[in-house]
Amino acid sequence: MKKSRSNASPAPLEAALAILEKSKTFLVGVSGGRDSMALLDALVRAGFHRLTVCHLDHGLRGADSAGDARFVRAFAKKHTLGFESARADTKAFASAASQSIEHAARDLRRAFFAECARKHRCKRILLAHHADDQIETCLHNFLRGSGAAGLAGMRAVTRTPTLEIIRPFLNVTRAEINEHIELHRVAFREDASNSQLAHTRNRIRQKLIPAIEKNFGTAFRPAILRAAGIFRAEDDWIEASLPRLSQDLNCQDLRKLPPALRARTVLRWLRSHRIPDAGFAETQRVLTLLDPATGPAKINLPGNHHARRREGKIFLEPARTLPKSRLRVREIPK
Repeated sequence: MKKSRSNASPAPLEAALAILEKSKTFLVGVSGGRDSMALLDALVRAGFHRLTVCHLDHGLRGADSAGDARFVRAFAKKHTLGFESARADTKAFASAASQSIEHAARDLRRAFFAECARKHRCKRILLAHHADDQIETCLHNFLRGSGAAGLAGMRAVTRTPTLEIIRPFLNVTRAEINEHIELHRVAFREDASNSQLAHTRNRIRQKLIPAIEKNFGTAFRPAILRAAGIFRAEDDWIEASLPRLSQDLNCQDLRKLPPALRARTVLRWLRSHRIPDAGFAETQRVLTLLDPATGPAKINLPGNHHARRREGKIFLEPARTLPKSRLRVREIPK
């Protein structure tokens, strides 16, 4: 029998939400899956009523996607919450932007959330990423050869020009979310793609992590989370050491920097220009422009972008504009 928490410390999900102010308004990203429904249910139970539920249909799951939208809308209506939904053609967008489906879906979500933020004049959005997601992210980034920024994993709060993304469950485990789901009989929608081993993250979740746990025990989980925290602190220090960015990169100034700061400066420059999937490979390609004797004068970048060196400066040439129809998310009729 499970112990009652009535005379003990608050339940993990409730404790995680204690950092938020109930008087404020929040957007909530809800797919209809286990984690996001646990977040939404916990918010309602904790007395958060100034919520707008934001659901994006990525157009990847056929009829199931429409069912997800109806399911999330019904929950929002039952609890008199605001609701916004839209549909996007993720495959078409990924093809037009030369991106992976995963990154295209992420960019479309961000665009949709930004539109919801503008419409409701609320820049705060809550997402349901949890501790096990963090472990998977760190392992995924390690296998991709990421540096400190990738190994640091997700941050509890990420700020962009249009959004403040808040992840209150980063210290909550999947087991604790499951306990909340079972205790309160929270309904949710199963995504069949979560079991498909074609996706790298699914293989990490279903194959790699169980193998590590079998051979090394459960202590590896807090160890990875602890390491991620160390990397976040070091990443903050590196970011604070970077020179102020300008529109173009000065080759002479870049050459004077230590290799680590040189690479990080280029990476931040690429991301400031919203180069899709900017990472190690893209950074190294830009760095080849520093050598006028053997390096190229122009390199290709994702998203139909190009970087060029001229007169001691590295700059981006304008990318081909994507058709607006590829970028638009359409509202789902109520």
